[in-house]
Amino acid sequence: MSPTAHPLAVPIQADSVLSPRLTFGHLPLFPDDKDYPPNAIYFPLADDERGLGRVTFEGLDAVRGSRGEHLPYPRAVPLAARAKVRDWVFEVSSSAWLAERHNYENHHYRTPLLDTHQHYLFSFYDHFVEAIAQGVWLDKPDPDKPLVPPSAHPLASFSNAEPAEARRSPSGIRWELRCCRKAQSTLIRDSRLCSQRLYQFNLVLDGESREAASVWLRTSRGHTYSRMTRNWVGELARCDGLAAPDDFLGEWERYVHEVADRRRSMGKPLR
Repeated sequence: MSPTAHPLAVPIQADSVLSPRLTFGHLPLFPDDKDYPPNAIYFPLADDERGLGRVTFEGLDAVRGSRGEHLPYPRAVPLAARAKVRDWVFEVSSSAWLAERHNYENHHYRTPLLDTHQHYLFSFYDHFVEAIAQGVWLDKPDPDKPLVPPSAHPLASFSNAEPAEARRSPSGIRWELRCCRKAQSTLIRDSRLCSQRLYQFNLVLDGESREAASVWLRTSRGHTYSRMTRNWVGELARCDGLAAPDDFLGEWERYVHEVADRRRSMGKPLR
């Protein structure tokens, strides 16, 4: 099958004439040094709004830009002659570029991309930006600090100032559960663009509460699912649809039990 551009519904409209600006580097989305901007596309908003819009990425693998006024791939949906809002963000199916990146990453690093990443296309007046990423997020940055990473990003950790449910594991370790406060309908809608942090599991050790695992909601290729991950480990488990915290409690308690055993062997307290 040939590559095809499928329009995505996005909450922000780019200006139909002005060009974007791409910032790119091997930088985390939320670096400790706030002077570094995230990988992002900045673009002027449509005529009826002022200021800049921004696209940030989840799991960015590759990015490229080019000039041109005509889509480089055929549209899956014909362009409506009198459309009030133009399509400018697309997912490209049957992408040769995604296949190329998958082959490279899988060969050298055993990191497959075909099931986790998408080929995104952003169409401006006479420029295109393309990206291989797990997801994208659109927001309006602070006009006085446009390069500061977004604070309300769905990938951002829940603050310890947020309400938490205190629990204690059978192993003796205390932990906290924090839940996203968005409405379910909003979570499912937003999960079509980027993973949404549903729940955050914090261990309470040595007098501090720190994130140890999180559950994410994602809708990709028409399938909605929830998955639990840990930093530096990756995915631990997943289930279809919008999960409840207890759907991952067994996997979580196995991990907490391992932490408890390790601390006991080191002579450390379980609190």
